[in-house]
Amino acid sequence: MERNSKGIAITVGIVAAIGISLLAMIALLNRRDQIVGLNQEIQYDDFAFSALAVREARTLGSDQYQANAQGVYWIVTLKIANHAKRVDYRFKKFSPVLIDYTGRELRPSPSGQQVLESVNGVRCSEPIPAGASCTTEVVFDVPTNSRVSGLKISEGGLAGDILEVIFFGKKRIELGTLE
Repeated sequence: MERNSKGIAITVGIVAAIGISLLAMIALLNRRDQIVGLNQEIQYDDFAFSALAVREARTLGSDQYQANAQGVYWIVTLKIANHAKRVDYRFKKFSPVLIDYTGRELRPSPSGQQVLESVNGVRCSEPIPAGASCTTEVVFDVPTNSRVSGLKISEGGLAGDILEVIFFGKKRIELGTLE
């Protein structure tokens, strides 16, 4: 009986190794790095993102409701396009991530975003229908000593980021400098 269970374990191990090998080959064949500039799309499956403009500000809002940056606010105008034929897409405001030249990731500023939306209104909060697009602005509070290099979309946390790099490749929008 013990001999039979060893044989089954070895067979399961071989099948698992073959499965992982096939998955790795498919990932390598489909993986494609994509680095673009302003007004160019990076695409994840049927959904695409492009940075249309970038501006900076020290403060946001009006006299009634104002926010001051700890560093400097970077406001990225982002276009989200749904190239799917049937499926809606819901954009998550906190999925864009700025990356500086040291590799540090900078997440959107909740307080800056709230003030900007109180003045300009909330955009892209509803599902984006198949074949449609929308444009919104995302606010980041960037430390004054940070030099931003680009933007990525991160919808799945650390595990999602790792899987995206493995299956889709590195995808970045180079933003240039605001000097």
